[in-house]
Amino acid sequence: MTTIKRIVGFAGIMLLAAGLARGDGLKIGKVSLAPRDAKTATATFDIAWTNTYRFGRYHDAVWVFFKVKPAGAKEWRHAPLAADKMVNPAGFAVGEGTPLEFVAPTDHGGCVGMFVRLARDGRDGVSARKVTAILDLSLPTTDNRQPATELRAFGVEMTYVGEGPFYLGTDRDRINRFFAFTCTDDPAERPAYRVTSPGAIPTGRQKGKLWAAGLMPEDNSEIPAAFPTGYSAFYCMKRPYFTQELYADFLNTLTPEQAGKRWYSDGQGRSITRGGTAPDQTFTPTQPEAPTLWVSWEDNACLAAWAGLRPMSELEFEKAVRGDEYPENNDAGFSFWGLQEINLGNVYERQVSVATAAGRRFAGTHGRGTVDLPQDWPSALNRDVVYRGAYMRYRRYTKVGHMGTGGRSDACNGRSDRFSILGGESEKYAGWRGARTAPEGDPIVRALPQRLDSAPVRTVARANAPLSLDKAPEGMGQPIALLATGEDVMPFNSRCLMKYQERILWGGPTDVSATVFLAWDETSLYVGAEVTDDRHWNAQSGESIWNGDAIQFGILTSSGAHWNLVAALTTNGVAMHQFAGPNQALCPTVTCSVKRDDTTKVTRYGVRLPLTSLGLEPGDEFGFNSMVCDGDDDKGMRYSMRMAYGINYPFQPRFYPRFALKE
Repeated sequence: MTTIKRIVGFAGIMLLAAGLARGDGLKIGKVSLAPRDAKTATATFDIAWTNTYRFGRYHDAVWVFFKVKPAGAKEWRHAPLAADKMVNPAGFAVGEGTPLEFVAPTDHGGCVGMFVRLARDGRDGVSARKVTAILDLSLPTTDNRQPATELRAFGVEMTYVGEGPFYLGTDRDRINRFFAFTCTDDPAERPAYRVTSPGAIPTGRQKGKLWAAGLMPEDNSEIPAAFPTGYSAFYCMKRPYFTQELYADFLNTLTPEQAGKRWYSDGQGRSITRGGTAPDQTFTPTQPEAPTLWVSWEDNACLAAWAGLRPMSELEFEKAVRGDEYPENNDAGFSFWGLQEINLGNVYERQVSVATAAGRRFAGTHGRGTVDLPQDWPSALNRDVVYRGAYMRYRRYTKVGHMGTGGRSDACNGRSDRFSILGGESEKYAGWRGARTAPEGDPIVRALPQRLDSAPVRTVARANAPLSLDKAPEGMGQPIALLATGEDVMPFNSRCLMKYQERILWGGPTDVSATVFLAWDETSLYVGAEVTDDRHWNAQSGESIWNGDAIQFGILTSSGAHWNLVAALTTNGVAMHQFAGPNQALCPTVTCSVKRDDTTKVTRYGVRLPLTSLGLEPGDEFGFNSMVCDGDDDKGMRYSMRMAYGINYPFQPRFYPRFALKE
């Protein structure tokens, strides 16, 4: 680490400014420290990073923490924060530049760091100067001859993973995959297991419980509620590694004895050099923003504890990749929540396993700013760690994609990460994502309504007067869905910039967003939508009208009939097309209105579907799903805003949210 020396005099005490910490796209610099009172001091710094985003609860952040070398001390120690409340505590502010929000969670009786994120919705590059935070340092105030106190600031880019249900395992043939036990030996009849609450997860070879094709949890038992099951919200590292610069910074704040255990010449020494003589040795990265290779589970765990983070569980990994999607069609796909460099062929990731008793005892305790590991953290040496997210080119795992998101391997042990598997440019390395449980009480957790689940049955509004399609969705009551956040955007790599997966990015609610309505009367079901769209374009026809601005929706009746239709305002006028249904009798009976207001940038849809044509009667329950397609030019649809999983082709109507035609 390069130290910027700058002396600041205040209240008779000399405080030494510190230096620069960087991650991939992250810079923290111009760090200074000034006493505030007998116990606290103000840390001031600049921070910048690229490709940041916030749309409702869908967002990224930087975990920022501090280390100090007190006056006269030989060793660095962690500098906790002094916060009077969790969100935007007193004294935490931006002096100039990008407006930011600060979240300072407290656990173990102290506040070891803070999340820094955009203060308002949008996608931007952060550049903020003279940012202040309050540190609890208990600085001496009586001896004016005390030497300077040195401060260093560090940061790790993180991705938020929201609270809610999700699936474990997959229908596909992934090694050691999870599934819901069905009392059959037929692999084709082993569905993914759905986690529906933050409580304990029952495990065993009993119907409906979580089980696995290998690396099984305990039979007729449970994964404890204290284990990070993935249902509750958490943050995890955006990338599957600590950078060389952060690893070198870590080594430079340890004692020589501690650093000697975490560095060796034939491993990290190939990219992080050691200079000087003990006890004044320094470590320097050769490629600061590159991954730190040749690191064991324990190496990474010690760094995570030093940073105030924790290991990630294998259940959290599947949630972070898939979100609430069913894994049938995206088991090796992009990350729902915006994780970077996921499921790459040369990176496998390590998480806490549920296959051992020691792994299941993991309670998600956060590190406290030192290299001492909390007692509930497992050891990789006893196979308490599982390997996920990539294929293996040795031993019995040889097929590309054989691991995917659902595959699980214990083919390595804790020390095996400290040597090269392939070598050269295609070298495989063991990734590691630190995590942190999202603090309770953070208002961003429910900044917008969560996406619709297929389990509860919702009542459709009954129209009290005849509805005019020309005024739709007026008169349809309250909307059933608000599509206005990154969680609603498909495909995943249109939500945020993903390395190796670039695509046109959704620009936020003014680019495209929608409210969706359902209503009914004694003869008809009504579908309505009000879509905000910066540019309306659709020059398609026939079955291609989806490939521009349009609304597509599906209906699943209790008899099993599935209807799927699309409506659009094209250059040739209002058009509809039926993609699915037991027959072609529905579309000719449907009436539709689509009106565009270019002044307000709003398109309004209204569709009337006769109940008799659908096969519905008052009192019936049915499934309904929809998506709004966005196309700005002749290149066609760029992305869509979707209510729930299953509306994209190939259709999966069993996952549609449920509704009922009731009074």
